[in-house]
Amino acid sequence: MAKLSQDRKIGTRHPRENILSAGNLTALNSEIFLDCDGCASFSLDLRGTFNLTVEVTGTLDGVNWSPPIPVRPVGQAAVRYVAGVTGTVSGVWQGSCAGFDRLRIRVSAYTSGTCVATAVASTAPLDLSLLPTITTDIGTTLGAVGAATTLTLAAPGAGLRHYLTYVAIARFATALMTAGATPVAITTTNLPGSLAFSFPANAAPQGDLYPLREDFAYPLASSAQNTATTIVCPATPLAIWRITAGFYVAP
Repeated sequence: MAKLSQDRKIGTRHPRENILSAGNLTALNSEIFLDCDGCASFSLDLRGTFNLTVEVTGTLDGVNWSPPIPVRPVGQAAVRYVAGVTGTVSGVWQGSCAGFDRLRIRVSAYTSGTCVATAVASTAPLDLSLLPTITTDIGTTLGAVGAATTLTLAAPGAGLRHYLTYVAIARFATALMTAGATPVAITTTNLPGSLAFSFPANAAPQGDLYPLREDFAYPLASSAQNTATTIVCPATPLAIWRITAGFYVAP
């Protein structure tokens, strides 16, 4: 038996089905709306010749609108979430609308062209079961001899944060290193508990490579959304640092 739903506008009950909205986006702040009461996910199709940015926001009361709702591309080389669809490429994006009464698809930056936008809301939730098991992005940096080295993962966009799947740090000795009395501290920013790592301050011989790798069985979420995450190795005489981090971007 089909599930019945109360239409809040006219008071009738009817079987649930996908809800569709479409229109042309042709200027800054041009927009279409999509009712999504009771729906869990939405798809957004953008077609035409255009150069602009489209953002999706949601409302509960019809007056106040959320920050941009992150969306993921379907069938494209890139798989990461984005806060807004920017550029000239047609395609399909998906996101979650659970809890919102209505969506607004609006042009937040405009250069040229006409974008034909089609949006569909569905009761089916997005399948995100594999998301914590994948690494879609890798950041890496190589320092200079004796120099402090910082790996910076750039702010991912409104409503998004980094999820680290692993961190790998290697120290290479360019000459015989002098032993120290305290370990070398590797610090971070925008990670829970100000995550830090300790390296030995040993008398490493020339050519020695000391690796450290931390794999997270459950990805480590950055502390704040839309904020850069950093891993910092201090200046260490005769040492070259290599820092690598695997991560993905999600709400």
